[in-house]
Amino acid sequence: MKEILRTSSISLAESLRVALEAEGISAFVSNANLGGLPPAAITVAVADDADYDQGLVVLNELQRPTLNAPPARRRLLRALIIAIVGVVLILCANLF
Repeated sequence: MKEILRTSSISLAESLRVALEAEGISAFVSNANLGGLPPAAITVAVADDADYDQGLVVLNELQRPTLNAPPARRRLLRALIIAIVGVVLILCANLF
């Protein structure tokens, strides 16, 4: 058994465990009940040492930021919808 991650985030540890198991790699989370209290961090380990390198690849994929910037057309459409809703609200407020 080889440790692949040490963190204070239970959500990161469990996400990694689930991602590893989705790839067919057996993994264990330890110290999860401590909630990441300082001297005892939450650890994720792979059961088989041969899966360690593939586990690191899964961890890197999990931690890589994704850039999901909406295209310019979507931003323009959102701005137009917000402007229309704003105008409708102002007109409705003037009626009362």
